[in-house]
Amino acid sequence: MNGTIYLVIGALLIGTVCYDLIYTTFSPRGAGFVSSTVSTFIWRSFFWMSRLFKTKQVLNGAGIVIVVAVLLTWVLLLWAGNTLVYLSDPEAVINSTSKVPADLAQRIYFTGYNLSTMGNGDYKAGTDAWRIYTAFISFSGLIMITIAITYMVPVLSAVTARRALSIRIAAIGRSPQKMLLNNWNGKDFKNLESHFENLAQAVAEQGQSHLAYPVLHFFHHTDKVAALLPNLAALDESITILLLFVPEEKRPSDQTLVPLRQAITTFLGSLTALFLNPGSVMEPNLDISKLEEAGIPLEKPELHRIEHLNKRRCTLKAMLDYDGWEWNEISDPPFHSSMDLPEML
Repeated sequence: MNGTIYLVIGALLIGTVCYDLIYTTFSPRGAGFVSSTVSTFIWRSFFWMSRLFKTKQVLNGAGIVIVVAVLLTWVLLLWAGNTLVYLSDPEAVINSTSKVPADLAQRIYFTGYNLSTMGNGDYKAGTDAWRIYTAFISFSGLIMITIAITYMVPVLSAVTARRALSIRIAAIGRSPQKMLLNNWNGKDFKNLESHFENLAQAVAEQGQSHLAYPVLHFFHHTDKVAALLPNLAALDESITILLLFVPEEKRPSDQTLVPLRQAITTFLGSLTALFLNPGSVMEPNLDISKLEEAGIPLEKPELHRIEHLNKRRCTLKAMLDYDGWEWNEISDPPFHSSMDLPEML
């Protein structure tokens, strides 16, 4: 009876980890149950420690820890499942010399060895059927582990692209209003067109990368210039101000404005599908005071237009909250004041 239980539980573990690994690595729609559970648990642990020690520096290590933890979880579950399968039959693993059935520790050792190689011969499968199964897990285990490791390569590449995109956005301006003030030519905001037309594709690609590799969301940077989420929130808020308060003829053309706005919408949609609950946060303040002080002609928007964007802006705030940022930090300088002249920051 125990043998049947071991076989069933082992098969379930193997099936679960194989499905989770294949779904996570090949599906364009995110992570499997096991990897997403591990990722969320570790992120919340790091997040709790950052609040406990009152420093966001703790969050910097969360991404790489999660990647390694997910990889180890897959390997350990595969190892545990196959060990249980070998425990289902006393004759499944025997000592090569004495022919004595292996005990628990020896079966764990034998399973681990065969998942990565064909073993070293001190223990072997006891029957022809178990020898075939051993050859199968040696082959499939190597494939699974290779797939898991290969999964990490595009993740790290996407992290680099994410940082580069963040720097490009930060260069436009340090805050939503500063982005607009930096590109006011005295008549309109047409100077923003050159920035916007180059950002739409990069933002859309990041949205799809976050959907395909949800672990990207856990790569936190305390240095704002490399932190995509607060800079992306500032960019979107600047577009919101344009749409609500700036006359249409003074905005960037729809050919550059609309694709970027839609790309950000897609990015937010990928995060909402995986992590975010916008209904749990309060709508942030909409600040245009610096634009008014600069004497830029603005319109007073109708109330229903502002209310129509409440969900979007709550999603932006939820995105920042989940990543350990405060809404007011989207207006903080991204570049260090010691590195350049004030007018360059």
